[in-house]
Amino acid sequence: MASINLIEAFQDFKEAENIDRPTMMKVVEDVFKTLLRKKYGSDDNFDVIVNAEKGDLEIIRRRMIVEDGQVEDPLAQIAYA
Repeated sequence: MASINLIEAFQDFKEAENIDRPTMMKVVEDVFKTLLRKKYGSDDNFDVIVNAEKGDLEIIRRRMIVEDGQVEDPLAQIAYA
């Protein structure tokens, strides 16, 4: 799987727009949260973590583990098996 440095990928944009690093990291986080809302209808069950030092991004999806066959909300729950 190919890996890119997220910070490097946005470096040209950051410099062209004269944006400071913390603001740029917030923009990147907001972009991914917007994409999650468009795909899933909400970003409530997701954590978007931008690591400016490493130049990477983590998206963590939180779901409740429930008994097999008891999943009522696939966005918020996952079956045990």
